[in-house]
Amino acid sequence: MTALPEDALLAALPLPSLVVGTGDAEPTILAVNPALLALTGFSDTDLVGQPLACLECRHADHSGWTILRDALNGNAAPGEPLKAELLFARRDGASFWGELHLVARAGERRLLGQIVDISRCREAEGALALSRQREALGLLTNSVAHEFNNFLQILIGYIDGLKGRLGDRQEPFIQRAVTRSTEASERAAVLTRQLLAHSRRIAPDLRPVNLGETVRAALDRLRPGLPPRISLDLSIPDGLPPALCNPSQVELALGHILANACEAMAGEGKVSVRLSAIEPGDRTLQRPDAGAVVLTVSDTGHGLSPEMQARALAPFATTREAGRGAGLAIVHGLMKRQNGTISIDSRAGEGATVRLVFPAAG
Repeated sequence: MTALPEDALLAALPLPSLVVGTGDAEPTILAVNPALLALTGFSDTDLVGQPLACLECRHADHSGWTILRDALNGNAAPGEPLKAELLFARRDGASFWGELHLVARAGERRLLGQIVDISRCREAEGALALSRQREALGLLTNSVAHEFNNFLQILIGYIDGLKGRLGDRQEPFIQRAVTRSTEASERAAVLTRQLLAHSRRIAPDLRPVNLGETVRAALDRLRPGLPPRISLDLSIPDGLPPALCNPSQVELALGHILANACEAMAGEGKVSVRLSAIEPGDRTLQRPDAGAVVLTVSDTGHGLSPEMQARALAPFATTREAGRGAGLAIVHGLMKRQNGTISIDSRAGEGATVRLVFPAAG
């Protein structure tokens, strides 16, 4: 049997493959096969003769390529394979995770490489890790909320006792202290109940809701707590269909998002809250037949890097001081329990937009 020429053998390989030369200061691509071109979207002329680094994704901080270059510059021994998980670039600007296997040929300063697309595996691993983080957050929230609730009941009892004994005293300080203590304890009780509902993974009471009225009322309560330097703009169009959601959890989610937005704006800034409708039949929805109502919150803050945006919904992920990043993870949990979705669109220096999609009531 006659051996196939090297070019024909490379073209026949089913996995994306390439030949890399190591004679120059920078490893160079000498040949590629059609499977690699199909995976990356590049053409022969884009890759052949170019440094191996032309396949490197430059939109993320990934040290794997540096380690690989160091290994190649050390001249791998013939027959000894090199393996690395790397973030590769596609021609359209997208990226994918690939496992690169390189084997040096005896007597030659070139290597045969194959790339296995492991993007789905990495996504599954990331989803599992995120699920475990959220599970841990739920357990922690449940424990803290229970303990806090115990202390809160003691405080509420003493505040009620003080109201009974001092309620008829006309001193302004006493009246102000009793009033504000009562208001604070009531708000803390509501927040504790919401956190307990979130941590217990109990499905909330969902019902058709006028989301415009719900959001307007929630903002009336939340607006006094916003910094004076932040302006708030609300837009609610006419004719919105009812949304299937829980008003209390909508307000809790909106409060977390507004808190994040305000802290992303160091000086004066603007938060825009918009409501809109998605018509029935849109296949991007979980329930296309019913349509959806969308709540969008945009800010003029510092925005998020691509890396931060990718993990913004993970527990404890934050661009602020450590320990203050559970907000969006809680919002994600609240939306999931209401059969809704959350997405984030942001670029560094251009602010951020959080989009909550609620099913329309059928």
